[in-house]
Amino acid sequence: MKKRTFFAILCYAISLGCLGFCGYFSYLTYNGTFSELQGFLTFILFWIGSYWFSTFYNQLMTLKSKDGKKKHLIPKRPRRLMADVSTVISVALIVFWGYLYLTRHTSLLSFLSDK
Repeated sequence: MKKRTFFAILCYAISLGCLGFCGYFSYLTYNGTFSELQGFLTFILFWIGSYWFSTFYNQLMTLKSKDGKKKHLIPKRPRRLMADVSTVISVALIVFWGYLYLTRHTSLLSFLSDK
């Protein structure tokens, strides 16, 4: 049980680390250090990695008993808080890329861009 909890927390930390890299590469793309294509492809790679490690975390934290009921290794409130944090970060990054696309490739939000 302790090993399973350890690996679940490790997967969650890797998931957050991947989201951190997504944010870092998004920032580098916004500043012009990376091209938009390279930044987006790197973002997608780490974002998919974050998703996978998040699913590993969820699978490791949930056990099924012999009667078919689910049992969670940590209480509901911290589990929901951890899931909500990673979800909010993921959605914020996707919204950022939508904003980046709309300001740089369409005239829809051209008044917001500095170029």
